[in-house]
Amino acid sequence: MNFVSARGDRRLLASGFAFLALVALLAFAARAQAVETLYWDNYGGSPDNVSFAGIDGSGGGTLNTGALVVNNPEGLAYDTVTNRLFTTSGTGPERQILAINLDGSGASSFTAPGAPIEAPEGVAIDPVSRTIYWINTGGEGSIAWANLDGSIGGVLSTAGATVDNPCCRPAVDPAGGRIYWTNFPSGGNGVVSYANLNNTGGGDLNLTGTTVEPGGEGIVVDDAAGRLYYLGGNAIGFANLNGSGGDVSVGTGVINGPWGLAFDPTSSTIYWGNESNGEERTNAFGFVNLAGVGGGISIATAPIANPQDPVILKSPTGTGAPVVTRSAKARSQLTCSTGGWAADYPGGFVYQAPRTFAYQWTRNGSAIAGATGSTFSAKSAGSYGCGVTATNQTGSAAQTSAPVKVKAAKLKLSTKKKAGAAPGQAVSFRVKATNQGDIQAKKAKVCAKLPKSAKGELKAPKCKSLGKLKGRGKKSVTLKIGVLPSAGGTYKVTFQVKGAPGKAAKSRIVVG
Repeated sequence: MNFVSARGDRRLLASGFAFLALVALLAFAARAQAVETLYWDNYGGSPDNVSFAGIDGSGGGTLNTGALVVNNPEGLAYDTVTNRLFTTSGTGPERQILAINLDGSGASSFTAPGAPIEAPEGVAIDPVSRTIYWINTGGEGSIAWANLDGSIGGVLSTAGATVDNPCCRPAVDPAGGRIYWTNFPSGGNGVVSYANLNNTGGGDLNLTGTTVEPGGEGIVVDDAAGRLYYLGGNAIGFANLNGSGGDVSVGTGVINGPWGLAFDPTSSTIYWGNESNGEERTNAFGFVNLAGVGGGISIATAPIANPQDPVILKSPTGTGAPVVTRSAKARSQLTCSTGGWAADYPGGFVYQAPRTFAYQWTRNGSAIAGATGSTFSAKSAGSYGCGVTATNQTGSAAQTSAPVKVKAAKLKLSTKKKAGAAPGQAVSFRVKATNQGDIQAKKAKVCAKLPKSAKGELKAPKCKSLGKLKGRGKKSVTLKIGVLPSAGGTYKVTFQVKGAPGKAAKSRIVVG
């Protein structure tokens, strides 16, 4: 089967579309909540390259690919583990897959035994299985795969799915277990197809309800909505993964021969490269949220030459504050959760999950020196909290827990209210101590206090140690009060705590 270049046909078609583009910079500024870096392919550079800038278009530059030359780059995907961007490069049968290090140390050519690389155009990465997929446009066309460590690869079964001039950037859906791509058959209508990642074949999506014919320009997955979005000329359509479809309003988004999509579910925003801009910096990228509010992103200094295939790397975005919990065995032992953070969205080419976490404990609002672990043992009463700083390849963000009050040790004593005794005998009292605080009482003891009137008639016992009594813990000790032969009548006895705050217990001894 012979394949016609989807790029040539679709871009000629896209250039004939009329569009209305209104800039909505205020909406864009309100939407941005995190440090974001935008990466893209420059398909028409001299030479071609992979570039980057802030999501507002500021700063940035070109990625270093060392001795490897980027030529007609197609598709762009990110590997969070090795911090590399993957793209395809070259012309005709000489096309290869490049892995570009974001630390500036260069690039390498990616291969894997058993994985054919036949005029590849477009890559996607499943971070769960650590697998890279790409579209082979040579030969009969295929979807190839390989482990990201380069150990092994193969061809994914596409039985039941259309593979006819597939192009140019697939989208992987790890949660749904599928990879999607668009076909642009010569003389036919565009088709959105999928293959199951478990190698059991695939099928085509029902696009009933949409007026947008899919081309090869771009496709992304929206897991939360159970749908995918795709480009067709200067329009965006969607297909529900359970059947049917519809159109997405471009609204005030600036669109000019778009190529390559990215989708950020945290803001429900779709991005694209305005490939037909050429080297025009103004509105080199467009965006729109699902409510139709959008605009354009102008690139200030980074290279621009037919930009396409946006990938967005964001600093972590908090979705829920960390929570401090107590140990069931020791209430002064505190543990801080990491909190909630937005995940990576590989199907949308947006990456923001944290890679590392750092902790800082506070007492009464002030940082505790050296308390930087996920657990902390409180030694004194106070209001404790923890701050968690999440960091990834783009930056850091912090969230703070609600405070937890840790109470000082406070012992409450209890015993029987009355005891009878005969002169010349001893009477035993079992005294129970309950620590109503959270801090451990280490040196507490229970003592018996006799009234002055009992002098020469009752004999006080020695104080009894409670040992280490944990927060909310209970322990009992037995004290024997001697009753002398001369004793008679009723005596008031008070059992007190020494070595810790406490509440005394009172009883009576009736002799006779």
